[in-house]
Amino acid sequence: MIKVVDNFLPKNEFVKIRDVICAKDFPFFYNGFVTDENKPSDDYYFTHLFFIRNAPNSRYFYLWEYFLEKIECKALIRIKANLYMGSEKEVIHEQHKDYDYAHKGCLFYINDNNGATYFKDKKVLPKANRAVFFKPNELHSSSLCTDQKRRITINFNYF
Repeated sequence: MIKVVDNFLPKNEFVKIRDVICAKDFPFFYNGFVTDENKPSDDYYFTHLFFIRNAPNSRYFYLWEYFLEKIECKALIRIKANLYMGSEKEVIHEQHKDYDYAHKGCLFYINDNNGATYFKDKKVLPKANRAVFFKPNELHSSSLCTDQKRRITINFNYF
């Protein structure tokens, strides 16, 4: 089941997060693959890991304190920012599962764009401050936007 919630955070909380992540000096790191590093592809994107391997991985982890309370997170697996560059043509990435075991997922959109996220029976367009709750152990896929220079999402995997 997919649940979409618009205006998920109070405006002041969202603006604080957006302004940090969209700043010109926020560190994103190149990844030469989107879904499977063992499959040759021209796909790439940039990421920032806030939390991984049972510990904060970023000095920006503090940005998510309110968010984690709001989603009633009991235990974190990962928080990852994804930055996809805009494209002249629509590109839908290969379907994937975040992890193979049952857990909760939330995709949080930082900016408006037309780079949809595809789930089994639903397509969700990015809208700033929109949260999408889903089962990340089920197939889903991202896509590139054609109407903006970048598509920024935050992916939460948690219990």
